[in-house]
Amino acid sequence: MIDLKKLRTGPLAHFTRRHRRSIAAACAALAVLLALGSVRSVATPASINPPTGTLETLESGYVAIPVPLSPPAAAGLLHVGDIIDLIAVTDTGIASTVARGARVTGVPAAGGFMSNTSALVLVAVDEPSALRIAGATGSSDLTFAMHPQIALQ
Repeated sequence: MIDLKKLRTGPLAHFTRRHRRSIAAACAALAVLLALGSVRSVATPASINPPTGTLETLESGYVAIPVPLSPPAAAGLLHVGDIIDLIAVTDTGIASTVARGARVTGVPAAGGFMSNTSALVLVAVDEPSALRIAGATGSSDLTFAMHPQIALQ
């Protein structure tokens, strides 16, 4: 069994009490660094992550449409080339898929997850899906489900 008296009076307890503010500051700095390192930046250099599916390379029959996402911070999770399903959620809580397999062709220029930048994301979809998206933006909140990225060999 652990002797609690030794834990409260031992050298580690003495060190912790003496340097508690420094330890707390170091833990806070480490938490910030871990949080910043775990979120990809929206503005990655083109040489590292070249954009795919830009407006110049849209397939025939596809159009690009701006989509206002809810919650607004969700736009920071997306990157050019991501494949998503767009989901409309009404005020009563009923959800329905309005577009499947939409390719992200534009994201907010700066920010990232939890930023207050615009929540508008540009996606490429076929024309019937674009009409469903346009109709859903007036009466519903739009969110998305991401498809996993498949690494090309």
